[in-house]
Amino acid sequence: MSCVIGCHAKGGEDGASVSFVHADVRDLFSDSDRSQPDTSIFSKSRVIFFETTEGALLGDISKVFVFEDRIAVYDDRSWKICVFDTVGRFLFSIDRKGRGPGEYIKIRDCCFDYDRRQFVVYSDVPSKFMRFDYNGKFIGEVLTDELFFQFAIAKDRLICMDMRAQNGDDFLVELPNDDRSLRQKKVLDLPLIDLGPFYPPGALIQTSTKPYFARRFANTIYQYDEGAVVPRYRIDFGKYNLPESLQKGDRLSDQEYLQRGWDRDYVTGLANIKESSGKLYFSVNNRGFCVLDTRTNEVKAFPMILDTQTQIPCNGMLPTQDIGNKYIAFLPSVNQVSLKIYVEHVAKGAAPWFKEKIERMKEDDNPILFLYEVR
Repeated sequence: MSCVIGCHAKGGEDGASVSFVHADVRDLFSDSDRSQPDTSIFSKSRVIFFETTEGALLGDISKVFVFEDRIAVYDDRSWKICVFDTVGRFLFSIDRKGRGPGEYIKIRDCCFDYDRRQFVVYSDVPSKFMRFDYNGKFIGEVLTDELFFQFAIAKDRLICMDMRAQNGDDFLVELPNDDRSLRQKKVLDLPLIDLGPFYPPGALIQTSTKPYFARRFANTIYQYDEGAVVPRYRIDFGKYNLPESLQKGDRLSDQEYLQRGWDRDYVTGLANIKESSGKLYFSVNNRGFCVLDTRTNEVKAFPMILDTQTQIPCNGMLPTQDIGNKYIAFLPSVNQVSLKIYVEHVAKGAAPWFKEKIERMKEDDNPILFLYEVR
């Protein structure tokens, strides 16, 4: 089931021009099994079974990079990047834990620079940007006194989210996309909203045609454009809007936030925003998936996507980078341990080849990935 959202132009946020979006999303957070067939949204689909080897043991998939001849995934549990060919055979990994040059204790975020054909890895322990070539060879690194939690690449700039910013502080930092120096820092005009510990799964900032991003506890989609923060769409989710009364007061502690359960009842974060062919794709909290058509100013919101060839529901939209901005990856909503039972008893119409692969899977095999091509 989809919910159609109409848009109309309105005066801008902070003086800029922004489209204000009214939303009718009755079932966005529904616990029912209603789902939208993938064929109504996407033109093609693939299921990737990643080879499970000692060098490619994935705890989780949190980011996907798609190339003509390979697929790379970032695992934020084991802090490594694993690279596979297009059918899932393991090629190599970027997994250099240590304290020396080209090594890290922990990866905070990573991107791929498609112009330079380099992986750019940000480590916060120690704080530095490292570069690896297309085949995983270490190129160089630059240390920084700053501390970030996510970043995106905008040609010759790195757009970073400041981890040390407090509620109300400007938190976006522009740095040169340079492998020698990060000294030319510019703070962009956008204050942080920090009402509690919730972070929507995925990427708050992501580059497709340009970097798009959102703030936690706010419903505005922003774009970075030539050194400026430009609000593009402000979305009214109706009954799912975070009430103004809850937006006042001090920041909630972890325990207070869990007790109130805001992210179960309200939209508290937009993530994984990607522009392709005149549409914006994004996720809401960790439940809904939305498509905003920038030409007709309509949005469709889906609680869940049903992969028609496998009969597996998906609601785990992942940040996905590719040079043509045409792919979006999802994780299945059925956990790995339950897949065999689900396919046997629920997804009875799944393709025979999929059933055979699932039957051969072990519980500790790597996660499977659903990769869709947009229309």
